[in-house]
Amino acid sequence: MSDDELWRAALRHHNACDYHEAHELFEDLWLELGDRREKDIVQALAQADALAVHLETGNLRAAQRLMRQLPQLAATLPDAWRGAELRPLREWVAEVAATIPPQSDVPPAERQPPPSIGQRSG
Repeated sequence: MSDDELWRAALRHHNACDYHEAHELFEDLWLELGDRREKDIVQALAQADALAVHLETGNLRAAQRLMRQLPQLAATLPDAWRGAELRPLREWVAEVAATIPPQSDVPPAERQPPPSIGQRSG
């Protein structure tokens, strides 16, 4: 698959709430990219979908491990990239990170699934 095909497929799976497959496709795209900034964007997206999988399955320890790097990585996401609106996903990661302590037990909490990644208008 080309970079564009991987990107579109990852978005389709993410927006269909198939976060595991979206994570895998974002990782495949990450391997194809050469630009460090683009790799960081795609890594944040892959990790956000991995976080969604861990939250869905109740694997809060794995979610906690992602909190070591994901909040800082997601904070650098641009508002939009490749025509997709990323700001809501960046905000979702920050909201979830606030509910997961870096150490000790993770308290149960009502957490929203990640938002869809929509097309940027304008």
